[in-house]
Amino acid sequence: MQLDLPRLVMRRAGSVAAAVLLLALGLGLARMGVDIDDEVDAAVTLARLVAKLTAAAPLDDEAALGELRKLLADHPPRHLLLSVQGGDGRLLLAPPPPVPTAALDGLLALHRRLFSAPDARHVSWDLLRPGGARWTVTLAASHESERREAMVNLVGTLALLLACIAGLLLAMRWNLRRALAPLDRLLAAIGDIEGRDAQAVQALPVMPVRELEALASALRHLGRALDAAQAHRRLLSQQVLTLQEDERARLARELHDEFGQRLTALRVDAVWLSHQVAEQPLLKPVVEGMARQCALVQQDIRSLLSRLQPFGHDDDAESESLLRLVILLRALVASWTQPGREQTTFCRLDLRWLDSDGQPMAWPNDDVAEDLRLAGTLVLTIYRISQEALTNVARHAQASVATLALSCWGDARPGAPLRIDWSASDDGVGLTDAKAVSQRGNGIAGIQERVWAQGGELRFEPLQPGGASPGLRLSARFCSVWRAPGAPQESLT
Repeated sequence: MQLDLPRLVMRRAGSVAAAVLLLALGLGLARMGVDIDDEVDAAVTLARLVAKLTAAAPLDDEAALGELRKLLADHPPRHLLLSVQGGDGRLLLAPPPPVPTAALDGLLALHRRLFSAPDARHVSWDLLRPGGARWTVTLAASHESERREAMVNLVGTLALLLACIAGLLLAMRWNLRRALAPLDRLLAAIGDIEGRDAQAVQALPVMPVRELEALASALRHLGRALDAAQAHRRLLSQQVLTLQEDERARLARELHDEFGQRLTALRVDAVWLSHQVAEQPLLKPVVEGMARQCALVQQDIRSLLSRLQPFGHDDDAESESLLRLVILLRALVASWTQPGREQTTFCRLDLRWLDSDGQPMAWPNDDVAEDLRLAGTLVLTIYRISQEALTNVARHAQASVATLALSCWGDARPGAPLRIDWSASDDGVGLTDAKAVSQRGNGIAGIQERVWAQGGELRFEPLQPGGASPGLRLSARFCSVWRAPGAPQESLT
């Protein structure tokens, strides 16, 4: 398959190179014109110099030298040095000293030492003066002048080349950044896939380059496949959790039917026996103790039945009221703080209601809460994860305080969107490796599975980072809608 990206980049680079060549051609033509003018000026200056030397023959020395100095000042010869020496060997006219250029002196000295040996070639002739005197006129080639001009041209050419290279690199950088700018979106999409968020991947726009569009298309397909796989996995997870609840319901029924009847019969027998031994002081306390133990066993079974089947025989109801959920959570918290329990953890329930802007509102009264209904699976999920979280605190956290928090966001009316923030926190020992803990056992792993099956994500964070007892905070967020009574249940996946 022919790739678009190299052709796109090379086409833009070719455009930049063509522009650079046109600029260099324009500058070269302008420089050529300057060099031609300089050469012509040098030729005219040499002709003027010869004419002045010829015209200086009848003039006295001062006048002749003055004319020559004026000519050299106005039109200095190019790459030539003029000197005039008198008949007595005295230097009457010396060539001007070279103009210092500190920036080029080092390069000039290097070139002089490596590439240009001293050259004393010159042309000299005698010029008769009035009275029979003679001048010796010398024209010598100026290596330094030529070297200096060539060095200036070289430095200018290098500067132009450097500027062209820099411009080309900048243009290439701009072209590449523009051509590869969509890669940021693709990398972000890959990050979303790693975070199990496929919605942003499927919303990728059309890429301007064929190769990038192929990658984007593959990511969109991967996002759709990930969505489908997650939906299928959530469905399987919900089915597994439903089987677990069915098994709990079956156990609850058997406990109620079998143990309930037998314990009732045993209590009746204990009461009858108590009447029979009413006049026997040694046996009566034993029989009364048996009756009390039967009552305690019945109470424990009722508590177990409420944990196994919190909604009674309606655990498979399509919807449950908010009031029912709050009652269950309050009972759950109270059961962990009731007298007679061995643990010393104090449990509390924190209920909050916030509007869509995050402003706190009063918790609805029981009548309103009874009319606000949620999907039965969501209510059961919140209850089960709360139950498991408090159980983990009691077993492992060594905490003194545990808080179960439920925050509802949105309007309190059927059909309104709803966000529920759930959290369970404690001031215990915390977790050293939450990921490893979530991958073994049934506690946190079960909470995580239930949260995920409802479209949420369980988060772990220390309650007091850096403290001697960092504690632990489990939190999850669920999005749903308030349901009207009798409305069909909708999947959250």
